[in-house]
Amino acid sequence: MNPYVRSLEKLAGKYRSAEAEVVRAFFRKPRAKSDHVNWLKAQAYKEYSAIKPLLGALTRLLPHLDKGVDRHQYEELGKKLAEEMKHARLIMDLLEEIIGRKITPKDLPWLLEDKRLARIRARYSRTYAGLLHGSEAITSRGILRKDEDIERAALTLTEGGGGALYQVCSRLKGTVIERKIASVFQEIYLDEVRHRNAGARELAKYLRTRKEFKRAEEIVQRVLGQRLRMRNEQFGFPLSDRRIQDMQRSFATRRA
Repeated sequence: MNPYVRSLEKLAGKYRSAEAEVVRAFFRKPRAKSDHVNWLKAQAYKEYSAIKPLLGALTRLLPHLDKGVDRHQYEELGKKLAEEMKHARLIMDLLEEIIGRKITPKDLPWLLEDKRLARIRARYSRTYAGLLHGSEAITSRGILRKDEDIERAALTLTEGGGGALYQVCSRLKGTVIERKIASVFQEIYLDEVRHRNAGARELAKYLRTRKEFKRAEEIVQRVLGQRLRMRNEQFGFPLSDRRIQDMQRSFATRRA
């Protein structure tokens, strides 16, 4: 394997373990139904917010299919849209079962640290930030750019935090609500692992020099560092800010 990609996967794995620590810390204590509703709503927002920009991207790219847009990449966008819709549907259905009433996208909050995550992603690719958060305007020109290959591949590697949330939740065996969460998140987990593997494959195409590696490393470090803060906020800050800072310092890479 490309040694640069191996180094980045190792770094991403550390943050994946850190996200898992956040989620495990939350479930370590008995939780009220409202606690579960709060974090599930935030997660439903993250899934739902990607639907509209992905649909827009597919619409804008259709005239360019096989004329600058590879049909395989177009198919991947279609799969991504289907997955995000499925994930949003699964979590919103679960929320309705727990709450006992209908909910709509207007009931789903966009948390502060997740907004900050969108801004950080946009520094590296406004298009990918828009596709993941709906936070940026999507244009055909932006989607068709060829000078963001490393940035987009690195962002793909960070997507979903490597599935840490879904993996932990898929193994819950406690209360009735936790068992229902486990059933839903087991389905989602398999999709998220595929994203992680796709990011590694894409990076292997582009990382040939130390300069390219350092660019990708910066993106992975900054995005996953903010993801960790986002996840901690989502679960009501089960870890102290000092613990988060200590983990990030320990993850800082010294060399490739």
